[in-house]
Formats: sequence, structure tokens, C-alpha cells
Amino acid sequence: MRRWLSRLSDSALVLFVLLGLAALPFYKADALRERFVGAHAIAPGSTTAVLLVSLAIAVFSLLRRNHVWTNPAQLTWDDHHDRDRLLRRRLWTAVVARFAAVAYVFVSAGLILGWPDNLPLAGALIAASALFGYRWSNRPQSWVELGGPFLLALAGVLFAGPVVLWAVVAVLVVAAVPSGRPVRRDVLVRGWNARILRSVSAAFGDALALLPPARPIRVRPTNPLRFAVAGALARRSALPFAGLVLLAIPVLRHAFPVVGSIWWVGLGAYLSTVPFAGGLAEVVRTAGLRRWVPTSTRVLKLAAFAVLTVAAALWGATVVLLGFPFVPLAVPLVAWAVVRTVSRPDIDYTAGVSTDVGGLYLPVGLVFQVLRGPDLLLFGLLVLGYFHSS
Repeated sequence: MRRWLSRLSDSALVLFVLLGLAALPFYKADALRERFVGAHAIAPGSTTAVLLVSLAIAVFSLLRRNHVWTNPAQLTWDDHHDRDRLLRRRLWTAVVARFAAVAYVFVSAGLILGWPDNLPLAGALIAASALFGYRWSNRPQSWVELGGPFLLALAGVLFAGPVVLWAVVAVLVVAAVPSGRPVRRDVLVRGWNARILRSVSAAFGDALALLPPARPIRVRPTNPLRFAVAGALARRSALPFAGLVLLAIPVLRHAFPVVGSIWWVGLGAYLSTVPFAGGLAEVVRTAGLRRWVPTSTRVLKLAAFAVLTVAAALWGATVVLLGFPFVPLAVPLVAWAVVRTVSRPDIDYTAGVSTDVGGLYLPVGLVFQVLRGPDLLLFGLLVLGYFHSS
């Protein structure tokens, strides 16, 4: 016991604080219901809709195949042709972790919004989604697999009834019947490289390095505007994530009506637009790449701002079709918040002035660096929310 206590550090203390916050729905459900629902009537099927959106995100996360990796040296010198067994073990761990989070969201939503009438149906949705995610994560990547998470998210947006949801369960189970295929060596090596990048980024607290990598395109970046367009098009793999966010926010708005629509629109547009600014993030943060773009950083930011404004406007126009109000000023706010986020300088970990935040001493300078970009977004949404509500 003493040895275990000696291993506690500041990171463990942060974990305890996060666990305390995660436990709030279990002993302050009434306060949370008052804060997020208020005097509004809870829409029927809200808990099931939140469950469907959570399942869609969990399945989509599994389909990223973060478990598919092997050290290239091991593949060369110590390959006993037992790759599948190790990959299945990692996949089981990934499935358990993600669906444990789904179970937490479902229980929390049940305590705050009320339990659904048909609990066996909720259990069947969870089991079918887990089966679909597990089976398709063992296959080569394909656009067809996105039908599973989008089917779940669409059923949540429509607040589908029991008959439709049982049909969704049947479709997911039938789609999970075919077996997987052995993973190729190049896929394992690519996964290893991505894992190294994630681990180093997590060690240094650098979330921007986790933006999706670029894919080859035929646009030549001969000027700053074409460079910004090429950077956005090269990260077209982020489109499914933007689509899932688009389908998630109507569910959250109906489930938690006290939160203003401007907040859901602004946060959703920000999360959906950030991945398309990866090109600007790479050249600003890497001096070796920056010298290949012969123009000033200000011009690069303005070009990226123009392209991201178009992307945020398209996303906002699509949100209008789902019943959200269109706030024109939110579009440039989101675009500039994204530019501010991805163009921040490298984090300086030099110890500075610290302040007590809920029992934790956090460096003020480090907090400001980490929140560069989201701070502008939150302040702007606060102002827009005030004028929009009044």
C-alpha cells in the first residue's frame, strides 16, 4: 500500500479530480437536471437518442483502427506469424474501453433525463454496435463501414421509435457476419508510426500534432490561397467526423434545452473545422516546412481564414436545415478561433506563476497557451449568446 501511495503524482491527482467530476450525475442528478434541462419538458426518447449518438461515436472511434500496429523491427526479426492474436487482444481492450464510456454516458443520461421504457432494446443496440465495430475493425478500411455509425446517429436525430431501432439492430448484426482478413505489413508499419506520433504528442501535451495527416491531391500550392485550399482538401478524411458532429448537436439541443443554440452551433463548427487547418499548423510549427512557403505568416493566416470561413459557412448552412438559427457573425468567429488555435507557438513549459484551481496548482502561462484559440471562441460565443438571446 505504501509503495502504491508513493507512486501518486500530480497526474494521479488530476485523475482523481476528473473522476470526481465524472461522478457528479450519481449524487447531483437533480442539480444537473435543473442546470441543463430547467423547467423545459424532457423530450420523449432523449436518453435513447443520446445513447445512439454515443454508440455512433464509439463505433467510429473503433474504425480508426488505432490497435493495428506492430514495431517494424519485430516484424523483421521476431515475426512468428501470430500477429492476429495480439491485434485481437488490443481490439478487445479498445472495445471494452469505448463501450464502458458508452455505458457511463447511458447511465448518466438515465439519471438526468430519465430511463427509457425499453431497456432490452437499449442493451440490444449496445451489443449490436459492439459486434459491428469489432468485426469491421478486423477488415481493411472501406467507406462502406461508415454506414454503421451514421445509421446510429441518424436514428438518434430522428428520435426513431422501437420498430425502427430493432431494424437498426438487425442491420448491424447482419452487416457484422463476414469475417476479417489478415493485416498487411505496410498497414502495421503505418499504424506504428501513427502510434509513435500520438504517444510523443501526449507526452508533451501537444494536441495539434494529432490533427489528421494530409493525403495526396492534385492541387499545386503556388500561392497562399491555393496552399490553404490544398491543405483543406488533403484532409478530406475528416469529413465523416464533421458529419457525425453535425448529427450529434440536434440531439444534444433537444436533450439539454437550457443550453443556447448558439453554443451548440459554435462548438460544433469549431470541432468540425479544426481538422481542415492542419496544413497551416504544420508549416507554422515546423521550421523545415515553413521555408518552403515563401510568404509571410500573416498572409498565410489570412488565406487560411478565408478558406476556413467558407468551410464553417457550409457547415452552418447545413445546420440550418436541422432547425438551428443561422448567426452570421459566428462563422468568422469560428474561422479565426481555428486559425488562432493552429498557429500558436510551441508551448513553453518554463515554470511561472501558478494559481490554485480546485486544489490544483496550475501554471497560468501554460493554461493561457493551451487555451489559445478556444478562449476567443468561448468569449465570442458568450457575447453572441447575450445579444442573440436578448
